[in-house]
Amino acid sequence: MRTIGEWIRLNHRRYPTREALVDGTSRLTFGQLAERAWGLGRGLRDAGVRAGDNVGVLAGNSVFNAEAFFGVAAAGGTYVAYNWRWAPAELAAGMKETGAKIILVEERMLPNAEEALEILGRTEGEVPHLVRQGAEFEGLHTGAGPLEDVTTLDSPLCIIYTGGSTGTPKGVVMSHGAAAANAFNEMYDCGVGNRQDERGLIVTPLFHSAALLCWLVPHFIAGATSVIAEKFNDELIVDLVGRERITNTFLIPNMMRRLMESGVFADQAIRTHLKAVHTGAGLLRMPDKQLFTDLLPGAELYFRYGLTEAGPMVTRLKPRDMLDPAVDGSIGTEYLLAEAQLQDPLGQPVAPGELGEICVKGPSLMTGYYGRTDATAEAFRGGWLHTGDLAVQDERGYYFFRDRLKEMIKTGGENVYCAEIEQALHLHPAVLEAAVVGVPDPRWDEEVRAVVVLRHGVSANGEELSTFLRSHLAGYKIPKKIVFMGADQLPRSAAGKLVKSQLKTNLGWGA
Repeated sequence: MRTIGEWIRLNHRRYPTREALVDGTSRLTFGQLAERAWGLGRGLRDAGVRAGDNVGVLAGNSVFNAEAFFGVAAAGGTYVAYNWRWAPAELAAGMKETGAKIILVEERMLPNAEEALEILGRTEGEVPHLVRQGAEFEGLHTGAGPLEDVTTLDSPLCIIYTGGSTGTPKGVVMSHGAAAANAFNEMYDCGVGNRQDERGLIVTPLFHSAALLCWLVPHFIAGATSVIAEKFNDELIVDLVGRERITNTFLIPNMMRRLMESGVFADQAIRTHLKAVHTGAGLLRMPDKQLFTDLLPGAELYFRYGLTEAGPMVTRLKPRDMLDPAVDGSIGTEYLLAEAQLQDPLGQPVAPGELGEICVKGPSLMTGYYGRTDATAEAFRGGWLHTGDLAVQDERGYYFFRDRLKEMIKTGGENVYCAEIEQALHLHPAVLEAAVVGVPDPRWDEEVRAVVVLRHGVSANGEELSTFLRSHLAGYKIPKKIVFMGADQLPRSAAGKLVKSQLKTNLGWGA
């Protein structure tokens, strides 16, 4: 295991002329990235940043953002990834919580940052200094040559905010050692960065763990190239895969379904270059997996389950599992360096086939929630990270996700799991996307309701879907109401995840 600072030095020597980072306007080799990271790190130290100090970054998907990550690491500081989609008041709260004295800001994010400072200034005597992209940022780079690494594997590397899809976002502190452990999990179990001339495409936001810790860091450690897309866009994906010879990428399930629906995966450039697609943050069922295989017979499909607090990865399905009916709907088995256990409410392990909370151990786990000792203590109980996710495990060791503890529906004295119904809906050939929620009901405590997005060019009604579900689920699990919407009408977090609380509000179904 090495710190990020040590990897910067090592890859500067190993791959000086190989491309490390690419976006729409910039390219840096590993040699150039190392020199710029050392220069930025030296400038941050000159500006007063000491080992462990937080340095905020407000930037989109760009080489600027990635360089800031490595530069802050070289300085020995902690990279704080602010969500660029936050409103100014939310950004001000993040700035206050993390206490960063310096914030590196991409030019297009300046109005939001300046408004956040104005809000912060009303209550705080001192506000952070904004270092703006351009001349000010370039001027912060000083000196030349390697910078002494002042970090250890236990030093904080970054703070990543949780998506907030089920509550208030919390800052998750990840150490250098945790990031390295997760990177090795990805490289060993899912082959990330391992192919000859590997070029990985990053399309999910760098302020989330999937892009930062599962893509940027493993590719960097492996000496592979990270191509950073500013946003997710069908035409841009086709262009980048062809022009940059992309060999792998990570897409959440609704992105994959969109690309399969639009015919992008049938494009010749995609079929020629793309060797692997990785997915997570939601399940793909057999119809989607079979369609992917039909469209891209030369590409491998990987699935992974995890959460930011776990580093983030916990379990994975490999390509050989994807078309196995026995594990359809499974989230897989543990990564090499992850240990999982299903526990009952008393913290005792459950038997195979019994429902339990997924609890995790391993070197990739978070240090804790920044500034929230009570929340950290609640998450770590009995030596395990408690995920709040419910699952069962079969005799072969495969885990099957059932639901979030907070999203379980209680109806007529029965526990109903939203994810189970959503997965059953996804088995219907007309269903592109599905969301199931519980709505307060005076008779049954909660009523099961569903929102469905249909595939382009096909039709289905609520009665047809209810009849279909009855062949897969008990009667009390069948939604009492099914509403049809367009994919663009579903509220999503910045990571692309559906925000069910907002969906219920939008439909007048209560919070």
